[in-house]
Amino acid sequence: MSGWASDRVGSAAALALAVSSVLAVACATAPGGGPAATPAEPPVQAVSTQAPRARRVPPPVQITEGDPDSPIDPIARLQKRLDAGELTLEYDSIRGYLPSVLAALDVPLESQGLVFSRTSLQTDRIAPWTPRALYFNDDVYIGWVQESPILEIASVDPDEGGYFYTLPQNPEGAPRFKRETTACLMCHESKTVTGGVPGFILLSVLTDRHGYVITNVHEGPTTERTPIAERWGGWYVTGSAAATDHSGNTMAPVLSHEVSDRARYLAEFDMTADAHATDLEGRFDTSPYLTPHSDIVALLVLAHQARVHNLITLAAQEAGAALREQEFVLRSSGQEPPADGFLPITRVRIDGVVERLVRGMLFVGEVDVGGPVTGTSGFAEQFQTRGPRDARGRSLRDFDLEHRVFRYPLSFLIYSDAFKALPELVRRTVYDRLDAILSGRDTDPDFAHLSAEDRAAIQEILTETQPEFLTLRTQ
Repeated sequence: MSGWASDRVGSAAALALAVSSVLAVACATAPGGGPAATPAEPPVQAVSTQAPRARRVPPPVQITEGDPDSPIDPIARLQKRLDAGELTLEYDSIRGYLPSVLAALDVPLESQGLVFSRTSLQTDRIAPWTPRALYFNDDVYIGWVQESPILEIASVDPDEGGYFYTLPQNPEGAPRFKRETTACLMCHESKTVTGGVPGFILLSVLTDRHGYVITNVHEGPTTERTPIAERWGGWYVTGSAAATDHSGNTMAPVLSHEVSDRARYLAEFDMTADAHATDLEGRFDTSPYLTPHSDIVALLVLAHQARVHNLITLAAQEAGAALREQEFVLRSSGQEPPADGFLPITRVRIDGVVERLVRGMLFVGEVDVGGPVTGTSGFAEQFQTRGPRDARGRSLRDFDLEHRVFRYPLSFLIYSDAFKALPELVRRTVYDRLDAILSGRDTDPDFAHLSAEDRAAIQEILTETQPEFLTLRTQ
C-alpha cells in the first residue's frame, strides 16, 4: 500500500468523488499540492473547474445524539445501530468493511460500476488496471479503491441533501464513520453542476492510457439528457445498447501531457470504439472486486438518480429559505399572513423549484437509449424486485430499455426518504403539478413524451402506491 500520513486521510477522502468521475483542478493533485505518483503500468493490455461558493461550514455532526424522531441519513442510522450494539461490521482482509457495509445498508452488489479515470485525490491508487468501484441504492453511494485506507460514502440526508463520510479500513477498534464537509463541497456544491446544493456528480472524460484526464467528453454533468454516445468516458461498461455506441471502456494510447490541442484530439478520437463489451477479461485483474461487472443498466439508473437527488435537495433548501424569509417579512412588518398562508413571492419561489423537480422526475428531455439495452450483472432484475407494485403488478421500477430507461417514466425516488422529508407545501405542489400533467389538463409540449396510456398508468400506480397523491394534493 502506498502510504499517506494518517492525518491526511480525511482531507484526501473528502475531495474524492462520492459518485463518479469528475474533472476538477482540486481533485487532480496529491496531498500537499504536487502531482500524484504514477504507478508502474502493468503488463496487462489496457484496452472545468467550478470555484467553491462561500457557505456556512456546519459543525461536526453528532450522529449518536439529537432528536430520535427526526429524520437522519442512512449512515447516521447505521452508526447508531453500531453504537447500540445492534449490529457489527465484519472486516475482510482484501476489501475491508466493504461487503459488510453494503449488506448493512442493503446496497446491491449488482449496482457495481467501475471508474478508471484518475479524478479523485486517490490518484495513486486509481488506474485502468485498478479502477474505483462504486455501489449504490436509493439513498446511499459507496466508493471502494484497492488498498485504500478508507471507504468513501455519500449519503442522502432527508433535510440537507448530500452528506459525505469516510470509514477507516482498519480492523482495530470499533468502526466509526467520519463526516466530511468543507473539502468535499469544493467539488460537490457547484452552481453549474449540482444546482448549488451539496450533491452528486457524474461526468464523462477522455483519459490517457494511465487514466489521467485529457478532456471532458461533453460539457456539464451526465444526465438522462446526455446522448448515449457521450456517456461513460473514464468508466468501464459491460453490456450494450444495440443501436447506439457509448464512450465507455475507451482510453487514448498517448499520455495527457503529449496532447497540445485537446479539443481537436477529442474531435478526431473515436470514443465509441469499444462500446459493446460484455466482460472485462484481459483488461485488468477483476478478482479483488465483488463482481466482474460494470453494468450499463445500473449506470443508466445512476445518471437519473443523481440528478433527481440534487433537485430534491434544491427544492428542500429553496422552500425552506422562502418560508423563513416570509416569516421574517411578516414578523418585521406586522402583516397578517395571506388567506392561503403564503406571500406571492413565496409561492413563486416554491413553484419554480418544484417545476424543475417535476420535470426531472418525469424525464423531460430524456434521449433515446438506443435499445434494446442489455446489462450483464443482473442489476435490472434485482432493481425491479424492490417495488412497490399496484394491484396489476406495475411498478415505477419497471424497465423499458428499448427507447427509454423506464416503462412508466416517473422517478421511483418519489418513494424515497428524501422526498418524504420535503416540506408539506412542496410535496403538495408536486402532486398538484403531477395531477395536472397526468390528467391531461397541462398540454405543455415538453410532456409530449408521455402518451395517454403512460399518463393513465402512472396515475393509477401513484394512486395505489403513494396515498399522499390523493390526500395531499389540492386539486
